[in-house]
Amino acid sequence: MNEVQSLNFNEQTTLGPRYHLEVFEGPLDLLLKLIARNKVDIMDIPIALILEQYMEYVSELEKTDSEVAGEFIAMAAELMLIKSKLLLPGASDPSAPDPRAELVGALMDYKKAKEAAAELNTLYQIYSGRMAKESEEIDVDNSYVAPQELDFLTAAFERIERKRKLMDLAKTDEPEKNLKTIATAKVTPIHEMVVYMLRYMIATKKPVSFEELMERAHTRSELVASFIALLQLIRKGQISIISDDPENPLLEINYERDKFTAADA
Repeated sequence: MNEVQSLNFNEQTTLGPRYHLEVFEGPLDLLLKLIARNKVDIMDIPIALILEQYMEYVSELEKTDSEVAGEFIAMAAELMLIKSKLLLPGASDPSAPDPRAELVGALMDYKKAKEAAAELNTLYQIYSGRMAKESEEIDVDNSYVAPQELDFLTAAFERIERKRKLMDLAKTDEPEKNLKTIATAKVTPIHEMVVYMLRYMIATKKPVSFEELMERAHTRSELVASFIALLQLIRKGQISIISDDPENPLLEINYERDKFTAADA
């Protein structure tokens, strides 16, 4: 909307009022200024008073910018029409429609828009010099491994060892056979159990219980080697304890943290 200048009614000379022109954005902007200056209710506009001051402004505006004055003259005609309707018989009847209602609605909407524009301008002054960066997804960090409590593994190992001893005793009561088994038993290399555990957990692709890892050990040598291999993998951070169940801790391989294969163990 074209910007025009408004009147300042404060200064007077012996020749009459002298007007200083400010900036207005249109007829509604001028009406809001006149309503505020006269301290009247926007819902109950004294049309006669506002129209008189409005026409003074239009008269001065025509002298400076006749093209811009056109839209203000159109509003002046609207104000005159409202004034004439208010002078008609029956206009004071409370049940009769208020001729000012449409103008009041337009002024309220314009006032809200102007207040919103002022708020946006404030935000523009604050943030216009900033560069906005689009949000981006943050990858899950799987590099952190919580401190591993080995007491649960020790207790679980002792439980499995006791269970195996009872199973061995149940198989035979002959001491010489037990002695022969111990003497001829193959010593299981720890690195073999490391490779086995990694391959097994990579193939499983899900958390594995401690007992599940240990149950494939058929001899005490395999059982001890399996337990030591597991401790090494936990120390290296390749396997983590994710459950503190004292009976059967849950273990998980760190796929994201260590990109390794069983052959790397």
